[in-house]
This record gives sequence, C-alpha cells and structure tokens, in this order.
Amino acid sequence: MFWLGVVGLIGSMITLIVSTSIPGTKDPVTGVTQQNSASTYVIFFVGYPLLIAGVILSKRGSFNNKKFGRAGYKTQAEEKLIDEQLKGVPPRYHLYNYLTISGIPIEHLLVTPQGFVILHLKGQLGKLKAGRDLYRLKRGFVNFLGTIGEPGLGNPSQELSRQVKRLRSFFEAKGYDIPVDGVVVLTNPLTTIEAVEDMSFPVCLLKDLRLAIKEWQTELSMTSEEQLEVEKLLVQQLPAEEATPAEELLTMPASKRALLLAAEEKAEAEKLVKAEKPKKPEKPQIADKTKKPVTTSNVPQPGQRLGLNGKPLPPKTVVDKPKKRATEPLRKPNPGAFGDPSSRKK
Repeated sequence: MFWLGVVGLIGSMITLIVSTSIPGTKDPVTGVTQQNSASTYVIFFVGYPLLIAGVILSKRGSFNNKKFGRAGYKTQAEEKLIDEQLKGVPPRYHLYNYLTISGIPIEHLLVTPQGFVILHLKGQLGKLKAGRDLYRLKRGFVNFLGTIGEPGLGNPSQELSRQVKRLRSFFEAKGYDIPVDGVVVLTNPLTTIEAVEDMSFPVCLLKDLRLAIKEWQTELSMTSEEQLEVEKLLVQQLPAEEATPAEELLTMPASKRALLLAAEEKAEAEKLVKAEKPKKPEKPQIADKTKKPVTTSNVPQPGQRLGLNGKPLPPKTVVDKPKKRATEPLRKPNPGAFGDPSSRKK
C-alpha cells in the first residue's frame, strides 16, 4: 500500500509537469494566452486523483508498517510492545496474536487462569475524550496535516463487543463457560487521555496495560490441565504451519519454555544491535607500485616458503658437504723438549 501511494504521487507529479508543458492558445483580441483545454482535463481527471490516492495510500501503508513493526528497526510491532509491558506477569499468562475465531479476527488475546482478555490496540495520535462508548480524538491542525490519510480511530468499543461475543459463543458451543473481557490500549506515546466515563470496556495507555490486567478479576480459576485443554482449542485456530510449534511450546514445562523464549529474545536483541552498528567505511586501497604483477613464477607452490612481505622465497639449494671424520677423545699430551711441566721445579 505504501509503495502504491509513492507510485501515485510520482504519477501525479509527472502528469502535472507534462500538462503544463502543453502550449496554450492565444486570444487574437486580447492577446492573452489561455490554457489548453486538454491540459485542464488531464490535470483534473488524472493529476489530482493520482495525488489524492497517492497521499491516502502512502499514509495508510506507513501507519500499517508501524503497526506491524516494518517501518524500521526503531519501530516495534504491537505484539512486541505488549510483551514488554507484560514482563513479570505469572507464567500462566499466555499471549496469542492474530487469531481468527469464527470469521472474526482477534489481533491480541491474553489467556489467564481467570479467563480471556482481548487487547484492542490503537496507534492514532491525539488527545482522547470518551464517554458512553463514543470516542473523540483531538489532533490539532499540525497533527491533522501530519496524519492525513491514516485510518481513523473508529469506535473500539463496538469492535471489541463483536469480538467478545464471538469468542464467548465459540467456547459455549464447545461446552465451556469462560469469562471474556477486553481492553482498549492506546500505543502512541504522544497520545493522552483527557476524560473517559461510562465505557463498556476500560481504556488505558500502553504503559498502564499491566496495571489494567492486574486489576481484572473473575470468579473463575482454571487449573493447569483445564487451561491447557482450553488453549489447545485456540491453537487449532492458527494456520497449520504455526499450530504445531505453538502446541509444542504450550505442552512444554514452564521452566523450559521460559529458557527457550529468553534465548530467542537474546538472539533478536543481538540481531538488533548488529543492525544498529554503522559499518566502518572501507579504506581505499592504494596501488603498490613496487609490487610485482602476479605471474606463474611468483605464485607460491604447495610446500613453498613465503617471506615477510608475502612473496615466495626461492627454493633452498642443498650442497653436499664432506662427512666429518670420527675423532677420538683427546689424550694427555706427551712431554715436550722440556719434559713434564707439572714435574718441573720452580
């Protein structure tokens, strides 16, 4: 969607440039050059529609990229934001993302021993006022210009109500009576809440999500076996390529699962650090004029020695030297003409 919008903007720019280059007609009476009618039709029926479509598509695509964490390494996907806020919750709190229950998409579902909580995230910018399930988002003129083309806030309470009813009826059809509730979460760090009154579902900022989950209590308290049985029904709603690893992770002991998830988080963090490190520019290689061109004569052969400069050394010339004669150990010298020096008198 983002790249289609970019194509639309480029097409609009080209159309406007081409249409303005069409020569106009000169009025013989007044002498004023009037714009050609063909260029006017091109501008109004091609240029402006491409411009409007380009702005809307590019902004919507950019908004969705931020939602799914595809706008750059500094932007995290919604499931990552939730995971960071829910660190330290009990190990039986399990988060499922992007489920489809009876044809209704549920983006984020938190399973707890007390029941299910649907997390409905909204990333719009502005100051929120809400009352009696009606939402009003003040953006201001500058923010309005910066968010032209992005999807509106809509009515999160109505959307949550449909999801809650569908999830509850899904489990009732399976023979389970499980409490289901929802929370509207505002993820944009610049968004503020001015007033919220008489709402069907609580509304909170992302930083207050853990507190909102902690305050949610029901009369239900599922055992580990009961929760596992219920979650297996959720896993079956995932695509086939995701259902098998999800069920393996679900049936894994809590300690082993925690170690596995910690290892995956560490690997992702290391990958992020590597992506953030700027690569050092390579130094330009200066041609060495003294270096001889590589030929067959100076290419090292297997077993050939190399010098300190990397050049192959000439092979050693072995000279056959005459063998040394075997020598006997030195004996005591015979007395000379003056006799034995040790027996000489002083």
